[in-house]
Amino acid sequence: MNPEIFKQAILDSRDGITISDNSRDDQPLIFVNPAFERLTGYTSEEIINRNCRFLQNDDRDQPELQAVQQAIRKGEYCLATLRNYRKDGSMFWNELSISPIYDTEGSVTHFIGIQKDVTAQKLIQEQLQNRNQSLEEMKSHFERLALTDSLTGVYNRRFFDSQLEVQSRISRRNGQALTLMMVDVDHFKSFNDIYGHPAGDVALRRIAASLDQAFLRASDFVARYGGEEFVLLSTGMTQEQGAYWADMLCERVASLQIPHAASTTGYLTISIGFSVQLITADEGAGALVSAADQALYIAKENGRNRSFSFLT
Repeated sequence: MNPEIFKQAILDSRDGITISDNSRDDQPLIFVNPAFERLTGYTSEEIINRNCRFLQNDDRDQPELQAVQQAIRKGEYCLATLRNYRKDGSMFWNELSISPIYDTEGSVTHFIGIQKDVTAQKLIQEQLQNRNQSLEEMKSHFERLALTDSLTGVYNRRFFDSQLEVQSRISRRNGQALTLMMVDVDHFKSFNDIYGHPAGDVALRRIAASLDQAFLRASDFVARYGGEEFVLLSTGMTQEQGAYWADMLCERVASLQIPHAASTTGYLTISIGFSVQLITADEGAGALVSAADQALYIAKENGRNRSFSFLT
């Protein structure tokens, strides 16, 4: 297969991917992909030629670290969940898998590491364990939470509501802002009237896929809020970054060029209202949802096919 395909797959992966050099002292990292930079907050220039233990800071008393170190010594595969720390000091649970790469003589020359942010899952798991629920109840609970919308394939309203609560708690604990984007497909009722509901279903699936593919971090996700409305939840964005992503999403959907005779642009477009806020114990996520919803209303009133946010 063309090496460029593998390269693009690694660069576009939602999971953090690293390569460490086992032939050098201290097994330094020699490659990290963009998803790893987003996950940790470090740039590749700050990471290359360092051992990845810096991600644990001083939190070295983790039993699973011993399993990772033993696997490296033996040149074996290992899967472990570790407490890691981003550049800003915030903690996240990292599901790390490492796999050895051998040369023609059978010696381990490198290790490939794959990192996934499983903080939300860990928090849910801890909550369930604290309530002394059985393993079967935990499995059932996860299945209920991990439901997707049957039409579009993205997450559904129930999953969004549960994750909003989880991410709000993490936001309060880490002091990290949440970004909520409310998305509405412009003039969708008239689209259904002109082209029919089957065509509307196809359009919603294409729009949902475009929104979903725009975000690569595992902690970001898209959900169908209801009808022709979607929501996007993200962590760690600034107001400026939120504005950039919202405008980019509007452009992505417009570039699909789904014909719509009743639209001023000639194509289906979206309007976005978004809010970037630190979640407080007093207000919870209610203020975030309300601000994004009001911003969406203004975006639609100002002509649609645009985004809007109140400055915070």
